[in-house]
Amino acid sequence: MIKIKAVCIIGSPRNNGSTALVVDKIIKGMEEAGVVVRRYVLGYLNINYCEGCNYCYSMRKCKQHDDMNAIFEDLLESDVVLVASPSYWGDVTGQLKVFFDRSTPYCDTGEGGNIVPEGKYGISVAIRAGQRKNETNHIIDTIEHYFGHLNIKPIERFTMENIHDLGNFEGREDELKQAYAIGFNIKKAIERNMIKGKII
Repeated sequence: MIKIKAVCIIGSPRNNGSTALVVDKIIKGMEEAGVVVRRYVLGYLNINYCEGCNYCYSMRKCKQHDDMNAIFEDLLESDVVLVASPSYWGDVTGQLKVFFDRSTPYCDTGEGGNIVPEGKYGISVAIRAGQRKNETNHIIDTIEHYFGHLNIKPIERFTMENIHDLGNFEGREDELKQAYAIGFNIKKAIERNMIKGKII
């Protein structure tokens, strides 16, 4: 049996907010399907700003030492990378933007190109308080742009609008079931691709 690993990155300042609730539904599905999951909440981690020094372009590592190291150790070993963000002014959170910036040592813009192994699959999640879906779609596009620079193939996306607080999930159980299903079915999707020996 193929062992599937996932790293789930919640780009929120809160561990128990709306975005975390949705991601935890996906994680529950993953774990019940036998996926090994590591969960990170960026608001609880020590991740410094990118200094723009360009050290990473040639050295392929950051000269700073903080919690990015642990996250990327897990990311490089994972088959699935989930990135989630609430909408802050129609975009990803500041915490997630800093995380993206600090991922530069591993992306395809450095000397020698991409150093992230092939065969990784991405799940994008966006939650917002307002009604317009174009804002959550913009966040999804931003996350998938990030995936593109790290050799991660987007295979699932999930959005919810009109979520201002946890009380707004009432009556929306069907959507949360969809989130759970994304997690539960991901292992079968990955196994099919691995058995074929290529990304499709």
